[in-house]
Amino acid sequence: MQNMEKTSQNNSKDALRKFISSLNNSYVHWDKFKDMPLPVEGSRQDIWEQVTSEREQGFTRKLSIGDTGIKWWISNSMEAQLHSLDIGLAGGRGMEALQESKHIHRHKTNALVDESIASALLAGAVVSKKTAKEMLLKKRSPQNTDEQICINIYRSLQLAFSKKEEPLTDTLLLQLHQVLTKDTIKLKGIGQYRTNNKVDTSLIDALAGYKPVDARLVAPLMETVFDLYNNDAAPFFIHPLVKAGIIHYLVVTIRPFKDANGRMARLLAQMYLLKKDYWVAAFISVSNVISKLRPQYHKSIVQSQTDANNTGYFIQFYIQSVQMAYKSLRDFVLRISREKARTAANKLPGYNERQTAVLQWLKEDAEKVVTIRELRSIYGISKETARTDLTALVNKGWIKYYHINKKTYAFVKGDAFDTQIQQINV
Repeated sequence: MQNMEKTSQNNSKDALRKFISSLNNSYVHWDKFKDMPLPVEGSRQDIWEQVTSEREQGFTRKLSIGDTGIKWWISNSMEAQLHSLDIGLAGGRGMEALQESKHIHRHKTNALVDESIASALLAGAVVSKKTAKEMLLKKRSPQNTDEQICINIYRSLQLAFSKKEEPLTDTLLLQLHQVLTKDTIKLKGIGQYRTNNKVDTSLIDALAGYKPVDARLVAPLMETVFDLYNNDAAPFFIHPLVKAGIIHYLVVTIRPFKDANGRMARLLAQMYLLKKDYWVAAFISVSNVISKLRPQYHKSIVQSQTDANNTGYFIQFYIQSVQMAYKSLRDFVLRISREKARTAANKLPGYNERQTAVLQWLKEDAEKVVTIRELRSIYGISKETARTDLTALVNKGWIKYYHINKKTYAFVKGDAFDTQIQQINV
């Protein structure tokens, strides 16, 4: 009888141990825990105290930011995620197809376009993905503020990636903000820290009862962000993916600018990953994932702000977002590897890969307008090479010139296209 009771007690302890472990691996917040059904016996408050005690006693880190501090806890599941992402984003296992010389520019450009559009949508811009993509690839001038926001993000990302080896300073940050907000806010707010506490705190912070950091503290607090960004060992080593999440969180919490704080936070996080040699990060769009998980994104910030700056809630969300973006890229690489094999078999005799692609575009979208600039952007080729490719298609009747104005022309489907396309397999 005693053995049965002892076995029952051990089983209860094991069940409780597994339950607490699952709560911490998922970095569950009290707001969720207080309403969830308990699969084990015991007081809800007692169980929660064990959860938080384990976090405090485990791999918990604390960091001073001005007069306050942030903390976070690394769970076992997060350690596994970090290891997996180290292999994928820094090691590039299975990503060799991205580095093929004739395709690397196209893949980077597509990722840059995706990140720009997704970050613009998160910023509240109203623009269709198709319209935005055509605008960015064809370098068309923006027609409204929303399109300007999208172009600004694209250009600021290009600048950030070119400056990734440089220390982050006031000068560089304000330069990035100047590009990020060009022609979208009042001139006095462009490339300047805010000078008052009238900032758009958005729905995220309103829910948390958030009050913006006093404008007088913005500059010194950003100095601590610069120190964190620039130093690997001081105050102690922080895993680069974790630090990228912390930098993101600090910028949206400090809100150094009157506008574009979220866009800046996402940009700096990706810039930091590239600085730390996570080269595959240049091919992913974390904002694309976040835009699909916007409620969770907002909630993770609220949870961190309302739990004594326990940044772990946001770090957990950020790492999961990066992992999802990486998985999407990995699936894409597998797909293009298969398509490469098919393209080799289907490429038209006498036509190169770019020309075959143009014919495929027009087959799928009869109204498409093809430009030399678009072909250059996608394939990373010279203006003369793009013109030669398209002129050859004109001479063979596939496409014809489309004059936009007296100086500018593009290409559209030729009169003989439909007849010729029926005779081949593109």
